[in-house]
Amino acid sequence: MKYIAGLVCVFLSICGVASAQMSVTTIGATDAVACYENARDDFSRDTSVCDKALKDNAISRSDRKKTLVNRGIIFNRAGEVGAAIDDFNEALDLDGALGEAYLNRGNSYYLMQRYNEALADYQKALDYDLTKPWAAWYNIGLAYDAQKMSAKAREAYRTALDLNPDFSQARQKLEERD
Repeated sequence: MKYIAGLVCVFLSICGVASAQMSVTTIGATDAVACYENARDDFSRDTSVCDKALKDNAISRSDRKKTLVNRGIIFNRAGEVGAAIDDFNEALDLDGALGEAYLNRGNSYYLMQRYNEALADYQKALDYDLTKPWAAWYNIGLAYDAQKMSAKAREAYRTALDLNPDFSQARQKLEERD
């Protein structure tokens, strides 16, 4: 099944910084789909449908890994970063080439102020079939900003904007520097 990732820029209450996350689409009328919808909702902190989907023995391997990523996004949003990392790791155990899992695990590390690990995961996400690579480049910029590496941050935001000229968050970060 082809990945269709939804880009969600949310306000992360722990760090007070907007970070790009990518949920992973599941198809059909299932709890996995409801989990995806919750991951796309900037304000949802409800993992119950995700939990239910993951308890279903009939869930496909593909939907399982996607649901783990989506629940991890919700855990990050709720400040349950350890649980989020566990979900992203489990998704990566199922599919080591799942770019969205690397990107979102990078967000977990970012929230923990483990910027070098965040950068490594953002870079790794770019090695795989990430449908919106500008999200990873934007997050790379945020991690460099957090480390007071302004030139590298600017370069990352510029790359994000080059990949998606309509990406307003990257444009705003660049305008803040001018």
